[in-house]
Amino acid sequence: MRLQTLTIENRTIGPQERPLLIAEISANHDRDLDQALALVDIAADAGWDCLKLQTYTADTLTMRSSHHTMKIDPIWGSPTLYDLYKAAGMPMEFHQPLFERARERGLIPFTSIYDPRDLDFIETLDCPMYKIASFEMTFDDLLATTAQTGKPIILSTGMATLPEINHALEVLDKNNAATIILLHCCSSYPAPLDSINLSAMAEIGNQFNRLVGFSDHTIGSIAPLTAAAMGAVAIEKHYTNDPTRAGPDHRFSATPPIMRDIANGVSDIMTLRGSPIKQTTKAEMVNKSIGRRSAFATADIQKGQKITSDLFRFIRPNAGIPASDPTALNEKHALHYIPKGTPIRYDDIS
Repeated sequence: MRLQTLTIENRTIGPQERPLLIAEISANHDRDLDQALALVDIAADAGWDCLKLQTYTADTLTMRSSHHTMKIDPIWGSPTLYDLYKAAGMPMEFHQPLFERARERGLIPFTSIYDPRDLDFIETLDCPMYKIASFEMTFDDLLATTAQTGKPIILSTGMATLPEINHALEVLDKNNAATIILLHCCSSYPAPLDSINLSAMAEIGNQFNRLVGFSDHTIGSIAPLTAAAMGAVAIEKHYTNDPTRAGPDHRFSATPPIMRDIANGVSDIMTLRGSPIKQTTKAEMVNKSIGRRSAFATADIQKGQKITSDLFRFIRPNAGIPASDPTALNEKHALHYIPKGTPIRYDDIS
């Protein structure tokens, strides 16, 4: 049985806990440390739990090449993959100050790792867990090396089939991975709502018996809030301080008000989800006593008189024998005088 809770820096993650909210800086640092530090404060002020970075360089992801497959859509602001990643990659020297600011602000800092060679550096920052991005979930060497750190792993599953997820989990488990959280994801930027298919989130959780959450690339808050209502244990979202800024990710990233809406909405959803035990709540007690039907005398009933059907009705409020026990008065006699318009209780009859 692999499904379980885990605790990261005093934050418990599990099916009955408030979803772990992961604020993804992505490329929105703009290679400017002050901009990146400001984003840390936005995440903290909005009530999120984690700050997530991305650790890569253009050379760890790809190479300079004039091959036609290296060309990308102009919407990304760069002509080739190498140029995109060179512009979007966060300088390595930003990691330590961002980890420090995150912890000062009560956030849990961690990163998406893209190359096994960067793990030694990130480990010096006491990174408490790692993310494997959807694009890297088929990179077996990265899976194996990251698993060997013994840290919990969040595995995004964008673009994946069930066999691909199964293979990634087999590699992680073979290398003694700690607890794994699977994130359902649509790797489209931005992702249209009709591509999200949140029902698949629950399915991969059930299929692989793992903790499951949602990595969101939609515009707005409805998708992550729906995921929270459907049981996501973690929600990840890209965010920015200004969606009009130049850069590849700002255009589809959440603004500070949306980040606050998600955090507040998730708290409300957890209140709504409440306990799995079905019972009368405190808020319902008054209405239960007023609105349910019970036996009331429709005429004066004398002591010793037989209770016949013309002497009572089941009406509101719920003060006498309940309407769910309609035969309780059959062949019964009054133990004492019961005035018209008063409830008939079990201790009034024999």
